[in-house]
Amino acid sequence: MEAAEEEIEAAVCEGYAEGYKAAMLQYAPDAAAYKATSDALRKELEAERTKNRYFWPSIGASAGLSLVAGFLIHSWAVR
Repeated sequence: MEAAEEEIEAAVCEGYAEGYKAAMLQYAPDAAAYKATSDALRKELEAERTKNRYFWPSIGASAGLSLVAGFLIHSWAVR
């Protein structure tokens, strides 16, 4: 029984290794194209992040300043 289990395990491992090799040979030429596409998309994403870096902080700053101005005007009008 143990011998059969060992043979089955060896056959599964060998089949996996053969399938892995076949897939690597089949898809290796495409890997360079996928890598180039990935690098290009990563550069575009970084450019967009850099371009929009100051947008959200400016929204927060303007909201804060508007709130302060509102309190100042209100306190001036109440006097």
